Amino acid sequence: MIARNVVAEIRELLLRGELSQRKIAEQVGVSRGTVSAIARGKRPERPRRRSRRFVDYVPPRGPAMRCHTCGGKVQMPCLRCYLESLPSRKTA
Repeated sequence: MIARNVVAEIRELLLRGELSQRKIAEQVGVSRGTVSAIARGKRPERPRRRSRRFVDYVPPRGPAMRCHTCGGKVQMPCLRCYLESLPSRKTA
């Protein structure tokens, strides 16, 4: 994700019209496609929100061991048990 101040700098350089998108990308350190997206207004103003589903999820780490819930040999915490504990989103 690009910092807001970098996006503001790119917009300022685009408004000046002194440099090409390629030169702006090189100067700021982003891809030309990113500069193009900002110029076309296709880049969202605010960062995308992450799914609330995985807010409290801690990635697995450490050696593999038996899960005390499902009995599978996994790195803890067990992803399968975590996903099964989430409320179902089934629709009728």
